[in-house]
Amino acid sequence: NKNMKFPLVSLALLTASVTAQHEVEMIEAHMDPKSKAMLDPGMCNAHELDPNMLIAKYGMNITDPEHAYALAAAVNGHLRLGSLTQLIPEANDAGRVGAVVLDGLSGDDKFPFGDIKPLFTVGEVNMCEENHGEVYVGVPDGMGAYLVDDDTLRIVVQSESYGPLYYESYPYFVNGNGASFTGSHVQYTDFDREGLAEFLTHDGPASDIIKGFGQVATTYYNLAGQLVGKRDPDGPTVYGAHYSNTDAEGNYAVAGYPTEADWLMQSLCSSHLEEAHQWGPGIGLEDDMYITNEEWMTYAPGAEFVGISMHAMDLAAKEDWAVGSVTVSGFEKIVEVNPQHTDYVILALSGYNGAYNNGGAEVDARNAEYGPRPDGSDYVNPENVCPARIYVGMKGKMEDGSDAPEDDFLARNGLRYGKVYGFAVDMSEAGPTGGLFRDAFHKPRDNGEQVDGKFIAIDWQWDGEVKNFRHDGAFDFQLPVPGYDGTDMMWWNANGYDASGSKTEHLSPDTRPGKTAFIQGSTAGYFGHYYVHGVTDALDAAEDFPSELDASYFVYQGENDITAQINLGSDGLYNIVPECPGAEDATVNCDRDYSVKSTFEDIDGLEIIAASDGLYAVLQEDSGNDLGERMFISSALEHEKDGNEINYHFMAMSGGQYNTRMAAGVGIPATSSGGGGSHEFSGVIDLSGMLAKKGSKTLRKTKKAGKKGKKGKKEKEGDFLINAHDGEARRMAEHLVPINDKLIALGLQSHNLNSGVVSAFKADRGGQVLVYQPDI
Repeated sequence: NKNMKFPLVSLALLTASVTAQHEVEMIEAHMDPKSKAMLDPGMCNAHELDPNMLIAKYGMNITDPEHAYALAAAVNGHLRLGSLTQLIPEANDAGRVGAVVLDGLSGDDKFPFGDIKPLFTVGEVNMCEENHGEVYVGVPDGMGAYLVDDDTLRIVVQSESYGPLYYESYPYFVNGNGASFTGSHVQYTDFDREGLAEFLTHDGPASDIIKGFGQVATTYYNLAGQLVGKRDPDGPTVYGAHYSNTDAEGNYAVAGYPTEADWLMQSLCSSHLEEAHQWGPGIGLEDDMYITNEEWMTYAPGAEFVGISMHAMDLAAKEDWAVGSVTVSGFEKIVEVNPQHTDYVILALSGYNGAYNNGGAEVDARNAEYGPRPDGSDYVNPENVCPARIYVGMKGKMEDGSDAPEDDFLARNGLRYGKVYGFAVDMSEAGPTGGLFRDAFHKPRDNGEQVDGKFIAIDWQWDGEVKNFRHDGAFDFQLPVPGYDGTDMMWWNANGYDASGSKTEHLSPDTRPGKTAFIQGSTAGYFGHYYVHGVTDALDAAEDFPSELDASYFVYQGENDITAQINLGSDGLYNIVPECPGAEDATVNCDRDYSVKSTFEDIDGLEIIAASDGLYAVLQEDSGNDLGERMFISSALEHEKDGNEINYHFMAMSGGQYNTRMAAGVGIPATSSGGGGSHEFSGVIDLSGMLAKKGSKTLRKTKKAGKKGKKGKKEKEGDFLINAHDGEARRMAEHLVPINDKLIALGLQSHNLNSGVVSAFKADRGGQVLVYQPDI
């Protein structure tokens, strides 16, 4: 019985069989009589939700019990943004420790290595005056944070949503011309800075400290620099097409059509928020920017298409710009690294390099127009045929290298004129890998192994003209390394030049001063550190861009058995099932029935936390673990070749089709479970630099701290260490905070929470954004 999902107090409402208007009247009548008194307008002038507005906005059918319950819960204030305090993740399977198993309630929330508390949950509704009635959309993935002002910390979270390809989220409208998107949303939640700093010291909900909520960008530009417009339903959209959905002529190419929107913003995966000049005066991006990217796409069979792009969001102007200069091959995550130069920016790039289902037409066209390759072979699907990559862009230039207008956002930030570089090594037997490509090299491989190579520029370069994918630089990693014809120098691809390998998953910048470096993960379960050497001299010496940059790679973790490196803290107990033989706890991973792995499986989320006591990695798997997906925080990272391996502290687990709570239909919010299924932790933000205060003995020695104190205000112990819009100070402050004093935001995707409240409000699938303080 569908109604059995809902609390008994709602049964009379849910089983009523009357007209829609009478249903609304009943909901209003069933409102908690104390709700008006209990609704504190708080920090954002919150006020009651109008049921008729919600019905119209989300197309709710209140004769459907799920919709009726969701509507009643929202109108009664029980889904106010940030109000849910129950947790989706758990420390142990409830069945192993006797924890409560009840829809809407936490399981075992006594985590072994630090407290975890929810900030907001998919399906909650904004009750603040601005953007009143907007719902937080899942599943949460990429995220970032910055100080809007000295009293407000903004957390930006995007949803990895697939629109008509899976679950179609409610539309959002852009540009004031009627154009709309479904699929991934990029939304912000504003928090009181003081309240967030104290959030883990009490049991109160995050709703008490929320100041605002909404869409990050309201203006969207396409690859041609045009305002995105409405899709022409009768033929090509000749102006304003969202080119991720079309071919170069504007013909719609996606396998499915949105039912309530013009365009699909497809699978915004991970992201990174970069503040202007975070590396020093004049060094780095010129504007505060949220960098995101579409990841993969399913096109109609036989369709021609452009491909999917990076997006650069101008946070101050609330604008989203599609970016073509880094290729249009789809990405997992793009981060800024220190260029050590005022005239350039450097981005590190990761992702599939062309994950286009039904993409054969473009591969065929590549061979017809460019083939065969110099080795005589045909070009192959470029998906996962790529090395680690970086992009070097020159500020203030148009695509042809001419000077750009000062108000050109992309040019000002070096995103029009630049080169893409791939990591190449000597692939002879005498070379640093013994002739092994990247995946094979890591099977297994000890901490501290070193691979010297070069980041070398590919021949392809963005010229500003929107073209179909056959012309893209993604195919260049099947060609000889420029300048090294006839040598053993080759792109260090995952599995050679002719076949897909493991994906370059999340990566994270090394934010230590003077380092141009990043840490790169892989779906194969290994990760390591890339350093780019001599950057300043190379950029100074180049006419525009250097042809190559010396570099080194160090292994942190090979594709090895890690069971002895995991510290569970006496937690991490799994439900014991015959489908996962021998899997009793989170030292192993049951990635599918009768498959139990002792390695990391599909490391997805990866972010480096820079602390006063070293660099630490938060690692989040995306393996489909049947017993609960795992998340870890490492010991301090080091890559000395000393025989010592890194250890991993178990933080939490979540989901899994055989997990006791998931199999019992538990969801947060209540009613959201669609049955047992997989979860995935994804997304990490170090909040500590923005929340650190003066007075801590670990911070007193800083010279940077507070140098720009509020005019006329005498700074004192207890004041926040940095002011808003000072990215360099933020980075420095992060390095001053010990790991156990950090507050870290985390994302959790709950793919099976696709019913009830989540479905009724067209919020895709469920999940939570959490805050965590380590204790390791």
